Formats: sequence, structure tokens, C-alpha cells
Amino acid sequence: MRQVKYFSVFLISIFICFISVQNIYASTNIPEDIQKYAEGTGLEEFKKLILVDPVGYGYADKDEVNNVTLGPGFEVHLFDASKFNNVSTSLIDVSKPTGQYEFIVMSNGLGKSFLTIERYEDSFRVVVAGGDASRLAKSLDIMTNTLSTNSDYTDPVLIKDGNIRYLVANLNGKEVNIPDVPAEKNALMGGMDNNQLWDSEKTISFLKQVQSHGGNPDADGTGGYPILESNASNGVNNYFLTAVTSLLVAAVFTFIVYLLFKKKPIKK
Repeated sequence: MRQVKYFSVFLISIFICFISVQNIYASTNIPEDIQKYAEGTGLEEFKKLILVDPVGYGYADKDEVNNVTLGPGFEVHLFDASKFNNVSTSLIDVSKPTGQYEFIVMSNGLGKSFLTIERYEDSFRVVVAGGDASRLAKSLDIMTNTLSTNSDYTDPVLIKDGNIRYLVANLNGKEVNIPDVPAEKNALMGGMDNNQLWDSEKTISFLKQVQSHGGNPDADGTGGYPILESNASNGVNNYFLTAVTSLLVAAVFTFIVYLLFKKKPIKK
């Protein structure tokens, strides 16, 4: 009976950890009709467009394209040039929604491409299909792992600036962000990359410097950065698997500690 009790505690721990990751995964505030379109017609349109040239879009063959799945999505925000000079600590406060929704398309569990959708004449349409989503997938991986171990956070917001994407959230009362910039190109971001979360105050300070050295101060969502080349390798960007693995390790550790305390004799 003791073994059954211990095993039940272990299963409950895993279930709680799994639910916490699922909540972050599903908390990107996509309207229900947009989500439904993306999962159905949107993904089918994506496949039709990519099947014209699978290799050119970074896929091995038609079979890989036909087996893609829809990953998480976000409403796209752009930096609002009119607000930029008056804010120093919040990227969200200097952004504005575009009405477009960008999804990560998954292949074999990894972030592969983008699918962007918008409302159009009482319906919807696909406006972007393709691109390299592996960098954003890694950013989401890092952010998901961090948020899953905290209770005081807001849902991530996606902000695009030129060809760089930021995931931004409030964590324990402070705004943090992660750009989809790999470590080998972090010089483009003043040393910041997608290996960790950064204080938004630091990011804003850097962006203002960039703007003063050639960026268009009157244009929304246009950063003065060199173009990040597409990375052919997706690497280990399975954000969901990584988050679950981390939480399972924590659950196992908790279970072991529980067993040790249960076995410890009680002094009379």
C-alpha cells in the first residue's frame, strides 16, 4: 500500500508539472476563430504554398511538408515610433498590435517555418508562409522553461522589429524579453541573444542607440540591423519537450526527497 501511495504522489506531481507547461503553451491569447482557421484551412494553404518548392523552403521532401503540424501562435506587434522616445523600461508599452497572427509550424517536433494569418473581408487569409522559425522556437523554449518555474508572470507577447522577433513578458513585476538572435550573431544585439532572458530596459537602451545611428525614427517596426541569415539547422528547439523534461526532473527530485523523509525514523 505504501508503494501505491508513493506512486500516486509521483503521478500527481507529474500531472501538475505537465498542466503548468500546457497552460503556458496555450496562453498566447489567439482568438478562437483565428485558431480554428489556422488549424484547418490555414495549415492546408501553407502546405500548398510550400509544396511548390519543398527544398527551397528548407524541407527534405514533400512527405515532410505533408506531416507538419501547427505550433503556438501570437498576435504580431510592432514598435510604435511615436512612443519610443518616451519609454525606457517596457517594450510592450512602445508596441502596438497589427491584427496579424503568426504561428510556428512544427516538423518532427521542432520549430520549422512561420504561418501568418489576418482577417480579410469577413474571412481570413494567409499572408506569410515559410521562413526560419527555429530561432523563435528556441526563444520560446527558454521563456517557457523560465515561466513554468514562476507563478507571477504574464503571457508572452510577440514584437517584430525588422527581421528580429522578441518575446516579451512581465516576470515577478519586471519586464523581460528574449530576441530570436543566435549567440553567434549577438553582436547585432549588443551582446544579447536567445540563450537567456534580458531586462527590457537594457534592450530599449540598445534599440535607441541603433535608432540614433541610422534607423528610421518615424517608421514603425523597422530596426537598423543587418539581416539574420536563415539557419538551416533547427538544432534542439523542441521547447515543449525541453520544458516537460525539466519539470519531470524536478518532480522526480521532489519524490525522492519525500521518500527520504518518510523513511527517516521519528524520534520519541
